[in-house]
Formats: sequence, C-alpha cells, structure tokens
Amino acid sequence: MASIKAFKDIELDLVLEKVRSFSLFKESEDYINFKSFTADKDVINDRYLKIERYMNLLESANDLNSFPSIFHIFSYARKSHQDIEGKDVFLIGLFLESYEKMLVFLDDGETLSEEDGKLKEEIIFSLDQDGNVNENHPRLLVHKKALDAAKSRRSSYTASFMRDNRNILQGENPLFKDNRIVLPIKASERSKVKGYLQGSSQSGQTLFLESLDLINLNNDVLLAEERIKEEERKIKHELSEKVRAVLDEIYVMRKRAMDFDFHYAFSVWAKKNNARHVRNANNVDLINARHPLLKKAVPINIKINENIKTVVFSGANAGGKTVTMKTIALLSALNQISGFTLADEVSTLPYFDNILTDIGDNQSILSDESTFSAHLKNISYCIKNTTENSMILLDELGSGTDPEEGAALALSILDYLSPRARLTLTSSHYSKVKNHAYTKEDMMNASMAFSDSTGLPLFKVIENIPGDSHAIDAAVRAHLPKEIIESARSVLSDRNESAASLISSLIKKSRTLDRKMTEAELERRYAQKEKDDLEERLREIEKEKRELEKEGLKEISSFLKDSRRTLETLIKDITTGKLDKNKIKKAKDFMEYVQKKEESVKKSVEEKEETDEPLKEFDVGENVLCGGSRVKGQILEKNKKSYTVILDSGLKLTLSAKDIYKREGEKKVTIEKAISAVNKKAEYEMDLRGLRGDEAIEKIEDQIEACTLTGLSSFSIIHGLGDGRLMKRIHEYLKTNNNVKNYYFARPEDGGMGKTYVDLM
Repeated sequence: MASIKAFKDIELDLVLEKVRSFSLFKESEDYINFKSFTADKDVINDRYLKIERYMNLLESANDLNSFPSIFHIFSYARKSHQDIEGKDVFLIGLFLESYEKMLVFLDDGETLSEEDGKLKEEIIFSLDQDGNVNENHPRLLVHKKALDAAKSRRSSYTASFMRDNRNILQGENPLFKDNRIVLPIKASERSKVKGYLQGSSQSGQTLFLESLDLINLNNDVLLAEERIKEEERKIKHELSEKVRAVLDEIYVMRKRAMDFDFHYAFSVWAKKNNARHVRNANNVDLINARHPLLKKAVPINIKINENIKTVVFSGANAGGKTVTMKTIALLSALNQISGFTLADEVSTLPYFDNILTDIGDNQSILSDESTFSAHLKNISYCIKNTTENSMILLDELGSGTDPEEGAALALSILDYLSPRARLTLTSSHYSKVKNHAYTKEDMMNASMAFSDSTGLPLFKVIENIPGDSHAIDAAVRAHLPKEIIESARSVLSDRNESAASLISSLIKKSRTLDRKMTEAELERRYAQKEKDDLEERLREIEKEKRELEKEGLKEISSFLKDSRRTLETLIKDITTGKLDKNKIKKAKDFMEYVQKKEESVKKSVEEKEETDEPLKEFDVGENVLCGGSRVKGQILEKNKKSYTVILDSGLKLTLSAKDIYKREGEKKVTIEKAISAVNKKAEYEMDLRGLRGDEAIEKIEDQIEACTLTGLSSFSIIHGLGDGRLMKRIHEYLKTNNNVKNYYFARPEDGGMGKTYVDLM
C-alpha cells in the first residue's frame, strides 16, 4: 500500500478531490481516497465494468438526487430507545427517495419494496424538512377545525363584551397574556366584572381580567391546541417506530448507495476527462497519456519493456522530467483505483502493489535537516518498504551534495533497487548515471526533447537516449551577461564535443528507425485491408449466390405448381369427354409454353457458363478481374502458364488464366501508371509550405487516396500562416471532399493555425 506522502507527491489527492466533487453521497467520500488503491485484478476489473456501465447510462439518465447523511441515526438508534427526531425521520424519507432514483438509473428491473415505498411516501407527505408534521396532514384536520371553532367562539364573545362594556374598559382591544385572552378593565370598575385577575399595568390603573365565560373559552382553545400537538406526537412516534423497524435494511441500502456513488462519481469524472480503460500487462506502454490537472500539457508517449527495471530521465531543467515521472505514477494509481486512466485504450500498465516517492525539497528547519538529509531519509523509507511489485520515484537522485559523491551514491542506489523493485523512475543531470544506464540491460535512458531552433523544451519523451541539461540555453533565456555565456561555452565545448556527437548520432538513428517502423506499419495495414476486402467480397458473393438459388427455387416451384394445376384440368376435361376445339388449342398452347420455358432455361444456363468461362489470353497492361471475388487489377507480366497481376489496392499476385476474367469497357493502362498507384505512400504529416494552391490540392488528393488504401484514418497538414491564402484554399477543398469527416487546427504548442488535422470517413 502506497504512503499518503507518495500519493500527495504525485498529486493524486488533488485528482480525487475533483472526483469527489461529482459525488452524490457525502458519506461515500471516505471511499474515494488513497485507501481505494489496490493491486487486486478482480477488484479493479469489477470497478471498471461498473464505471463503464454507468458511463453508458449517463447518456440517457434521469436526474439523480443527492443522498442525505444518515450515519448518525444508526448510532443514536442503537444507544437510545427514545423516538428518532422528526428531522432525522425526514432524512430517512429523503434517503429512500434518492435510493429509488438510483434504482431507476441502474435500470436493471429492481425497485423499492412495497413497504419501503409506502414508508418513503408517508414520511415525505407527513413531515417537512425541519421534522415538523405538515399542517395539511389529514389526521390534524379534525382537530384544526375544532381549534378554529373554539377560537371563533372566543372572538365572538370578546368582541361582544368589548362592545357592550366600553365604559369600564381601558382601551378598545383585548390583550394576550400567556396564550390567553384577557380584558383590560379600569381598576375603579373591578367590581363590575366577575372573574379572575391575571395581572395589572405598571400604573395599577388597568387590570387584566378573565371573565368566567372567557376562562372557559380560553380553556377550550388551549385544549384544542394540545390535541393537535398530541396528534403530531403520535404521527412522529409512529413514523419513528416504522423507521426503527427497517433500520437494518436501510443500513444495507446505505452501504450499497456508497458503493454506487463511488463508481458514479468516477464515471462522471471519466466521461468529462475522456478517460479510458487500458490493458493490464507487464510492460508500461502509454500512448497519448495526459496529466488530469494540466489542461494544456503535451501528451506523453513512452514504452518501458518488461525487462527494464529502471528508467533514468534526463534533459533540460523545466523540461518535464518530474512531470513525466509523476504522470506515469498518477495514471497507474488512477488505473488501480477505478480501472480508468487518461491514455489511449491500446496503452498498457502493470499493477503495482506500492508507490514510493522522493520528490521535491523536504528540508525541515525545525528538525535541523538539510535538503540532502531529507532526501536520504525518504530514500531510506523507500528502500525499507519496497517489494518486487513496487514503483519508486526518485527525483534528482544524488543532488544536494558533492557531484562526484552524489553520482556514486545514485549509481549504488539504482543498482540496489533495480533487482528488488518492479520499476524505478529517476531524474538526473549526472553524466555517470546516464552512462551507467547504457551498461545495464535492465536500465534505460529517456530524455526530454529540446528544440535547437527555439532553445525551448518540447515536453516529449525520447526513449533510449540521454538528454543534455541545456543549462547554458537556460542562462541565455535568463539574460545573464554575454561574457558569462561565452566563457561557459568555451569551458564546455572541449569536454562535451564527443558526447554531443554521440547523442546527435543516436537521435538520427532513432528517427530513421521510427520512419522505418511507420512504413512497416503502413505496409501491414495495407496488406491486412486487402485481405479483409477480399474476404468480405467473397462473403458477399456467397450470399448473392444463396439468394439467387433461393429465387430460382421459388420460380421453379411456382412454375411447376401452375403447370400441374393446368395439366390436371386438361386431363380432367379429356377423361370426362368434354374436349372441344378450344380445349385442344389450350392443350397445344400449354405444351408449347412448357417447351419454350425449357429452351429459355437451357439458354440462360449456357449463357452463364459462357460468361463464367475464363479467357486464356490477356495483354500486358490490360484491366482484368481476379479470383472468385472478381477484384479489379491489371496484367503486369505474362509468364508461361500464369500471369503476374497487380491489384488496384497494390497487392501483387501470380494467377493462372482460369482465375482471371475480362473487364469490359475499360482502357488498358501502362505498367508505369499501375505501379505508380501502388507507390503512393500515406504520410502521418504533410508539409505543403511553399506550394501553389493547385499543387497542394493535388498532393492532398494523392494523400487521401493513399490513406484509403492503407487504412490510415487521420493525418496532419503543415501549411504555415503566411498570408493565409494556402490555408484557405486547403480548407475549401477539405470542406467539399466527401472522404473528409472533419478538419481542425492543431493545438498552439503543436503548430496552431499553421497546421491542420484531417479525420477521414
């Protein structure tokens, strides 16, 4: 299990925070954390399948409700037998409502049980969000009517008393005291009203009295109010008991809701970030890998074979070494938490049981630790906790001390970890470390590409080649004095001339190898496409043959049925003696019809046989049809007993004359033209700068034709900015070409408006 420090070093905590923002259930956030990291293949696959299913369901999903937090209710219910508070009962109702919508979203036929559904409806109907009984509850209506009647009688009495006894009243309106209506009587008139004294004004001139009749009326109102409160207590008590009875069941629902929410949050995150499921393998092969927190980062492509245990990243400062290492570790962690990561589907990743890191400056003033001491402390922790399936990240290994000693220590650490860890990623500027990686079969160099023309890093990984630190270029960009720059270059030139020559040679060889691999891949695709086309055509012909046979059988069956019916009628007429001239003519006509039908079928068969019979002589350059699937091609060479044929797709075949057929209505083509069609090569990137509009369009037409032959579905065109005329002409052509599915400008760091990407149908 990786440490919390390691996960924070690779910024997994920040990514998981974004995932948690899509959560529907606050309690499930405890599951969306570092503890979800696992190396269990079955668990990872189960998570992947669920998340993928939820991603598909998101397309047509109904609105989902957030789940309220209800954990405290279980704790309270276990400790106390008192009623569950109304607001907590209401939360249970909301939870059941959210759970029901979750089941609808999952669309697997499961619904709330009838009892749970009724409880949910009863709770939401009976209570408000504060846990109070809704005023319009049917069980309160009869008591509310009684209360309204009592209040009405009291109001009528009070109004009548105030009207009839104005001379003894101190004021025109009755008053409320302790929820009871009292009458303001002048102190001098006290004897004129029989009742109870409830208080007086500060001056003593006004007495607050309840007359005997008003006492009873006040009591009636208070009793009616108490009956309402009692009914409310009963309703909440009954709901509390019903909730308590199903708490165990709801606890299980809560666990399932948290599991759902974990996968749901990741499904939304994966969909928004275009995350993909990658294959599990023993090697790291990341294609178009993207850091989820860097919106404009250049995608990473890197392949680390199974036998490689250590990768040494080198190159310019701020060139992306540490980011690349962290991206590999971060995407691996996300893959082992959710089954999804930000790379193309054809990518592969191993499952690591541990991620350990020493990244950044962990100097501590309080503990009196230097930078180098802090690094050693972290490295010691990594060594003690590593396993054969661990991934270890060591940033700037050996830095912070004497270069000679630091390099020696770095070599020793890497030699120690290589046979013990699954994969160690380290960054270094030390030449000894880079050279050491060349001498070890289980180590490899990887550099960060640098533009010699702009003097800026390109943030792309070049495998098997060490990188230069480009410190002097960085000094130039920092505007250090010219004499310092020249002096540094003079000191460095003699020392690094041979190394620079070696690196340049390696880069050229790498590019040549990449080009050859690209050409080989195009050839493979082209051959595969030809094979697939031939097989598909063969299937179509077999299907057509079966359909024709079915139609032929239907026609023959219908003919025989009609003929049998006609023949039976004629026989009946003859045997019954009803034969006349008309019947005789009918019989003759029928016999002639059968004879003509027979001749027609024979002629059709003969014509088909003549058509199918292959011609034995063909001229060089002649258009022909080849094989049973009648694939178009041209004759290249005439042999003794066979012909060399080149198919339109470019595939050369040697066929006997019986497998070749005439292609009528088409001109013969020259050998040169046939071969030129094959030699068109599809390019991943075209550079049309400096060409006129017509020349550029002609090259694009050839490119699209070559892409069609080889199966290449997209390519890019470099046209530059200039005055914009070439770009406009190219875009006008792409807009009208039926083979073009989409076209768009490149990202700013990849050429911007000077480069266009083309997607084909």
